Amino acid sequence: MVRGESAILGGPGGDDIRGIEELVSPEPTPEFAAMVAEQYERLLGRLEKPSLRTIAQLKLEGYSNEEVAERLDCSLRTVERRLWLIRTIWSEDGFDDA
Repeated sequence: MVRGESAILGGPGGDDIRGIEELVSPEPTPEFAAMVAEQYERLLGRLEKPSLRTIAQLKLEGYSNEEVAERLDCSLRTVERRLWLIRTIWSEDGFDDA
């Protein structure tokens, strides 16, 4: 059976105006945040060349390949080749979807 928010809030007519969004925090737990930070540092550490680390960081920040090329003053093809190399290095660690 599927129930609405009123089942969680104590039934209809309750004074509690909090909704389902109050049950789950939008913030990660400290443990999860630490795990992500550790993994981030470990993966970047696998990239020996500073240019590869820079490209990986920019991509993780959400920049498109074209924006990365523009920021680094290089060709789009160069960025694509380096991203392929990054994926190859990271796939050795079992991160095939990186």
